Amino acid sequence: DGGDLGDALGRIAARSIVMATTTDLYFTPEDCAEDAAMIPGAEYRDIVSDWGHMAGSGQHEPDNLAIDKAVADLLAS
Repeated sequence: DGGDLGDALGRIAARSIVMATTTDLYFTPEDCAEDAAMIPGAEYRDIVSDWGHMAGSGQHEPDNLAIDKAVADLLAS
């Protein structure tokens, strides 16, 4: 889309939850929250974790539970 991130994200029509771990230094929570704000109707949620970028890799049960809840909430909506 010619490099226009806001335009590309603004065309997403799927129900969306954007998540980042609170300690991710690659995809920071602030950046991910800004991305979520550009997606119509999207919600941003933190994964509170010390695992940084590796949160959500399936290796840490509390992270898995946070992601599972978000997926269940998304499917229930």
